[in-house]
Amino acid sequence: MIRLRQLEAFRAVMSTGGVTSAARMLGISQPAVSRLIASLEESMGLSLFDRRQGRLYPSYEAKFLLEEVDRAVSNLEHLSRLSEDIRNQKAGHLRLACLSGFATSLMPTVIAEFLKDRDDVTLSIQTRSGLRVREWIAAQQYDIGVADEFEGHTAVQNEPLDIRTLCVMSPQHPLAGQRVIQVGDLHNMPMIVQDRENRFFHRVKSVFDKNGVTLNVKVEVRQFATACLLAMQGVGAAIVSSIDAAEYTNRGLIARPFEPEILFRLDILYPKFHPRSLLLQDFITHFKTRLEPFIHQADYYR
Repeated sequence: MIRLRQLEAFRAVMSTGGVTSAARMLGISQPAVSRLIASLEESMGLSLFDRRQGRLYPSYEAKFLLEEVDRAVSNLEHLSRLSEDIRNQKAGHLRLACLSGFATSLMPTVIAEFLKDRDDVTLSIQTRSGLRVREWIAAQQYDIGVADEFEGHTAVQNEPLDIRTLCVMSPQHPLAGQRVIQVGDLHNMPMIVQDRENRFFHRVKSVFDKNGVTLNVKVEVRQFATACLLAMQGVGAAIVSSIDAAEYTNRGLIARPFEPEILFRLDILYPKFHPRSLLLQDFITHFKTRLEPFIHQADYYR
């Protein structure tokens, strides 16, 4: 069997013109180089050098093989570096599917941080509804998905996380001066809510109903980001994910704790029957670390 070290010795002798220089290049002894050359000739069944007066002279066969040996050694060195990068999560490709709104809030920051100093890592991201994300993950089209209100699938493994929510509004809103917004404070006030097909809308509506508070729906939206932008424009107040609220508070959006607390269910999805690469495991760890400030702590440590 031909070994990489034999090829390295052969290439060193060919490039330097002698065993002494080759030994210096490789950082080994001259006898070690000679042994490697002899064992390579034995493995190939070829005489690669003529030995005259203590010197090695390349044969025709050696000159003919040199280009292929150069290519083989380069490929093996590249493979060695690549395998090391893979072990250290520095190379590979990730396929990510997530909610459309999430792709414009925290996810770009998560991706940018993760790809920093990972020149040989590539990533593809696709955005759709939570239902479509679930379908993609079940079909193993993506390595990881981010959805909301996951209802279960035999081919999908999920990790549920309860995300804190906040009540957001413009600085001119009548409640902007309060430190905490109670549900009763929003009685009959214009509200921006998620569309009625979304479970989070019904969670909010249930809290209003249980407390005898009228939910005055002014605008229905599909994404929390849209609700934040409308709230900034003074259209009404909104109860949104703390992740989305954080994206707009530095632009003037007012965000306040809301009582009673309403949690937004976020799910990290994985194909159940597809192994997770080391790179994916590292991304998951990084992603969950960035989510920590927004997670309902009782849920996170249970």
